[in-house]
Amino acid sequence: MIEKGISPDLVVYSILVDGLFKAGKFEEGCWLFSAALDGGIKLDVVIFSSVMDAYVRIGDPVKSVEVYRRMLKEGISPNSVSYTILINGMCQDGKVAEACGIFGQILKCGFVPSILTYSSLIEGMCKIGNLKDAFQLYESMVKTGYEPDIILYGVLLNGLCKNGLMGDALRFFFQAVHRGIKPNVYTFNMLIDGCCRLKRLRDAVKVYIQMGIYNIKPDVVTNTVLIKGISEVGRLNDALVFFFQSVKKGFLPDVVTYCTLIDGCCKQKHLHAGLRLFEMMRRNGVNPDIAIYNVLINMLFKENCIDAAQEVFERFAESGPEPDIITYNTMICGYCFQRRLEVAVQLFEEMMQGQCKPNAITCTILIDAFCKEGKMDDAMLMFGKMLEKDPEPNVVTYSCLIDGFFKSENTKSAFELHEEMLKSVSPNIVSYSILIDGLCKRGLVEKASLAFHCAINRGLMPDVIAYGILIHGYCKVGRTAEGLVLYGRMLTSGIMPDAVIQRMIAEHILGADRRKYEGTPNHMICR
Repeated sequence: MIEKGISPDLVVYSILVDGLFKAGKFEEGCWLFSAALDGGIKLDVVIFSSVMDAYVRIGDPVKSVEVYRRMLKEGISPNSVSYTILINGMCQDGKVAEACGIFGQILKCGFVPSILTYSSLIEGMCKIGNLKDAFQLYESMVKTGYEPDIILYGVLLNGLCKNGLMGDALRFFFQAVHRGIKPNVYTFNMLIDGCCRLKRLRDAVKVYIQMGIYNIKPDVVTNTVLIKGISEVGRLNDALVFFFQSVKKGFLPDVVTYCTLIDGCCKQKHLHAGLRLFEMMRRNGVNPDIAIYNVLINMLFKENCIDAAQEVFERFAESGPEPDIITYNTMICGYCFQRRLEVAVQLFEEMMQGQCKPNAITCTILIDAFCKEGKMDDAMLMFGKMLEKDPEPNVVTYSCLIDGFFKSENTKSAFELHEEMLKSVSPNIVSYSILIDGLCKRGLVEKASLAFHCAINRGLMPDVIAYGILIHGYCKVGRTAEGLVLYGRMLTSGIMPDAVIQRMIAEHILGADRRKYEGTPNHMICR
């Protein structure tokens, strides 16, 4: 066309750009759009909106905003469609407040927001947990005469489920059904998943039964979510019964279903059942992915089947999926747990030479193993490598080393490393608990108490373990009164003592001379 001396006009450019985007040729469409701008073609809001929408669809909302600003610069006024695209892009980028501002502009300009505009903004609010404003906007939309569709109801239901508000989610679901909305399998999957996350298994089963009432057939996601929920509350046998019953009814489990069940077998130490499921999966033509192999290796190590774990690793490393960082970490952790440190180090060296490089977890696993074996020089050598190169040590790395130094009776190095940690890593209550424990075991209760209060001053909330360590430290050196005071403070903070602390209180306080505390607040706590 251009070769014949015919210049394309706005209509031609609009058709071509839109066609390229619909054909998935994004770069060509953007190039043509830029060529039209550079060629001085007077473009309209339709073609700008098309380009904005294309950027949002490929997950680049920032570019979409740039196109919007260019449109304003060209003197073209946005319409309700371009505003809706902009709101959708901003919500995807987490800029919900700015999206609300654009929504206000729509109303100010006299445009009537479409149901898509409302849905985009409501979804953005739900993603950031702002359910109050999401439901207020929903109510406002209903008052304008719009009838919400199943997609919008799904967005709001998902927001309630993700925030653990299952009572509200179930009520909202039945309200939607009463309004004439026909639920689909995705709606039920959200509800079942939400119930299972909160361990509300009875509600999950009730929702599952409701699917039959609405003639909706459970899909692979439905069954997998319910199997996971049943397994995670420790009812593996029930999960297996449900699985095999579903298979008899025609359910075709996928790799995620098998992985969920095998993981449940691993956690509840049912090696034989896990291996049978693995073989069943392969017989049924479901190819195991890396997640399955990782779970299987972990299960074998926990059952002390080291050779079998090694065999599985070597088998799929040669012909199966490529081992990932979780695979290597599981293997190294398993070897360390079995005190085969030399094999773990050898695998670490192989990682250094291969494509999958060690991460902070890998190095920390080895450092922890060295510390437990009393090999502090090796642990510090590994730590030095982390400081020289990547990965950077984290609070867990430092905590393992500090604990190792205390157990090796090297209190000075433990203190020095703690001070070094404070310069680069934010400590947590676990790292402080290790420090407090090391000090208490050496009778340095004053310093332990100082560390305890330093943690509080840093905004860390002591847990039952931290309280228990310091209370035991006080009791051990005969300062039971201060132990009682700390025990009372723990109760006031809403932290309930565990069996260890209760036994400790009984041994160190009730065994002491009761007359010493007669008529005092400490005596009342003792009682």
